[in-house]
Amino acid sequence: MKMPRRTLERARPSRLNRQSAFWRNEDGSATIEAVIWFPIFAIMLAVVMNISMVFFAESQILRVVQDGNRAFSLGRLDDAAAVETYITDRLSYLDAALAIQTTISGGFILTNISIPATDLMPFNFMTSAFNDINVGVSAQHIIEF
Repeated sequence: MKMPRRTLERARPSRLNRQSAFWRNEDGSATIEAVIWFPIFAIMLAVVMNISMVFFAESQILRVVQDGNRAFSLGRLDDAAAVETYITDRLSYLDAALAIQTTISGGFILTNISIPATDLMPFNFMTSAFNDINVGVSAQHIIEF
């Protein structure tokens, strides 16, 4: 059986009709938008993770400093140098440039630590924005012995 010419033309669109239909089709538009936005979200995620890890490390450092000061205030450590060694040993896993200063006066022990924020960031991504920022931790305890 032979198809009429008019029905055959509808069944096979011309090349021009296929090209214009291709340009009108919006099926892949969400994929293109996702490809455009993905790097922006990835950068934001990396920055947020870097900053959150700095705050997490700061809380860990504070806990170690408090433990060291408490050990001295109970008489478990002998002097300020022993407190600094205790803190340095407990924070060696950070592999950071720690600046520790411990002073004992007036019945109190005071320990101050300063660390570059970039040393606490897990990703070496956009760290130049944080080069001049130091994280400071300080703790003071009453000497009980």
